[in-house]
Amino acid sequence: MKRRILIVEDETMIAKDIESKLRNIGYEPLPLVSSGEKAVEKAGKLRPDIILMDVVLDGKMDGIEAAGQIKTSFNIPVVYLTAYSDDSTLERAKVTDPFGYILKPFGERDLHSTIEMALYKHSNNEKLLKSMEEVIDALASTLEIRDPYTAGHQRRVADLARAIALEVNLSDSETRGVYLAALIHDIGKIQVPTEILSKPGKLMSAEFDMIKTHPQGGYDILKKVDFPWPIAEIVLQHHERLDGSGYPCGLKGKEILMEAKIIAVADTVEAMSFHRPYRAALGKEKALDEISTHRGTLYDPDAVDACLKLFREKGFKFKA
Repeated sequence: MKRRILIVEDETMIAKDIESKLRNIGYEPLPLVSSGEKAVEKAGKLRPDIILMDVVLDGKMDGIEAAGQIKTSFNIPVVYLTAYSDDSTLERAKVTDPFGYILKPFGERDLHSTIEMALYKHSNNEKLLKSMEEVIDALASTLEIRDPYTAGHQRRVADLARAIALEVNLSDSETRGVYLAALIHDIGKIQVPTEILSKPGKLMSAEFDMIKTHPQGGYDILKKVDFPWPIAEIVLQHHERLDGSGYPCGLKGKEILMEAKIIAVADTVEAMSFHRPYRAALGKEKALDEISTHRGTLYDPDAVDACLKLFREKGFKFKA
């Protein structure tokens, strides 16, 4: 299958020349785009394999700003096209982690080698992310084996958190981070004695205090791992509440990451909907009433609204 390439170039003659070159060397050029705004829009709709992006573009958004949004939202590799390379432009471009540069004018050989190298680098990045996800999945499985009463809890929370993230329009990359953080949000419980985790009766104050250490424990386990997302910080904050009544740091409002606010909602709904060692399941409606009642005080309003919409309008259901 031919690689599909989006050309973002506001000079028609140059764009047509690049289009011709791409066809000659076996790629499939997509309809031409001439502005940063259109580049972001088409990247989301067409999902090309790679984007050739002119640095200087018509409109409010130049190529560097457009590339930054595309990187965050869609994880599509971008190669910059430029006729000059002053220091300030290069410094701005570096922030977007481009997969290459092509200086105008250029021939088919330069174009082909730059595109293939960019695709190769992107493929390796994706393999690395896949390996990271597999490690996170293994960590989640380890905790579930140790704590059978909450088997499936983290996965159900992760599924709901991902759906909420999409509903509140987080980017693809941010949503991926939310899902992975939710998948191991309780990893710190590995430091809590199993007899406390599985205790069938009401917990004593000292026992509950020990369980409340799990966000910090999770952070300590994850903080040295160089994730592309703030996984450790999200895990640390998933029991924080908007009014500062949460733990372990008593953070308020904007001090809490949006990803952690989303997981807080998903975690609450899942926990109340399913059986726990110390109580029977309270049910989905009780759980939805809980987040609705405390919308804006304990739980983020956007995350709550998205969660309610998912269950009451879109038919979201937890997996068995």
